[in-house]
Amino acid sequence: MSQKALTNVLDGKVLVPHDDEDKPQQTPDHKSQRSGTTWSGVSNINLEVTLMIAAVWVLMLGSAPILIYYFGNKKVTNSAIVLSCLMWLALFGGLYLFTQIILFNSPHFERVRSLTIIECTYFMTQVITTVGYGDITPAMPRGQVFVGAYVTLSFFVIALLMSEMQAVVMEKVAKYKDDLAEKVAERVRQRGYSVSHSQSEANVTSATGMGFKPLKPSTDGLISSVGIFAGVAFVWVLFFHFYPGENKSWLEAIYMSLITLTTVGFGAITPVTEAGMLFGAFFMFIGTSALVNVVGCFSAYILEMDQYESWCPKEFEGDLKKFREKYAIESGSSISEEKFLILTLLQRKMVTEDQIDQIKESYKSMLGTKGKLNLKGIASNVSSEISHAELGDSDTDAGSSRHVSAR
Repeated sequence: MSQKALTNVLDGKVLVPHDDEDKPQQTPDHKSQRSGTTWSGVSNINLEVTLMIAAVWVLMLGSAPILIYYFGNKKVTNSAIVLSCLMWLALFGGLYLFTQIILFNSPHFERVRSLTIIECTYFMTQVITTVGYGDITPAMPRGQVFVGAYVTLSFFVIALLMSEMQAVVMEKVAKYKDDLAEKVAERVRQRGYSVSHSQSEANVTSATGMGFKPLKPSTDGLISSVGIFAGVAFVWVLFFHFYPGENKSWLEAIYMSLITLTTVGFGAITPVTEAGMLFGAFFMFIGTSALVNVVGCFSAYILEMDQYESWCPKEFEGDLKKFREKYAIESGSSISEEKFLILTLLQRKMVTEDQIDQIKESYKSMLGTKGKLNLKGIASNVSSEISHAELGDSDTDAGSSRHVSAR
């Protein structure tokens, strides 16, 4: 026996010819890695129940893009429908391929085999949420390449989904603040004061210079998002500490919840029962979604706090001087409502100077021969598919729309 061969034997490796791509390059010693719990490959849960759970899991994840739009009171767009169809295709395709064709390794397996439905939902949730414990891995090189491509494509789909979810969450937070302000105004009115919600908002903004000076950001959204994430993590800890067969210690369960829900997924502590895998399959997605909400609220809070703390009276004074020079405002003279609106938008960083100039150019390009512009004229310039019946008579030339479209 050669020295190289002897070294490989001592290292526990089994040599495989390089031209055989359908076999593992290395056969791991599963018994030495197994944590004491063996997954036989036969589910202890009734097949009908297993299929029902898998169907609920697929429908929940696959319908997420549409549900996000629905609960966000948005029109379900074609993009959301396409995204949902792509997710269903990826989920059903993964369930079939991973349970019927592709072979996997695991410290819990006695042999290389395909996954059960429960194991597959658990494994695919790790892929989708990017947790990646590593307790189930593809065994063959071709399977490894396919799973790698599957993970990459899934990442883009989930990134789009998380982006839409974050937008809906932020809208919900804004609506919650508006509802809260309305309740405060209602209490004031009940005490005999004539103060509307819009008036209360006006008083707040007037006290801070109509928004020229940024308000100190509220921590309500951040605190609520952290509370939701902490609640999910707490439920995770309780399950894996008390459920029979899991029996993690309190510290192990806390460590496992934080490492999993933050998508780090070291894999040192993982579920070892079918119930644990099912619980993880659903709560990984819920927990990582809650984490996205925390990150979004934290980022928004830091950004607003940075704007609040970096506001400088001298800088604001300089902006006022530049504004006066650009718009030829004489010292001490009043400014029009239009210029005040422009100044406010610029100071709130809602628009830039270039965007203001583009808006003015668009207005000039839409003016008709009479030098006027109304809603019907705007509609005819934007799209020929818009009904003009209830927008009044147009004082603009329809031919000017060509100029706007060309821009």
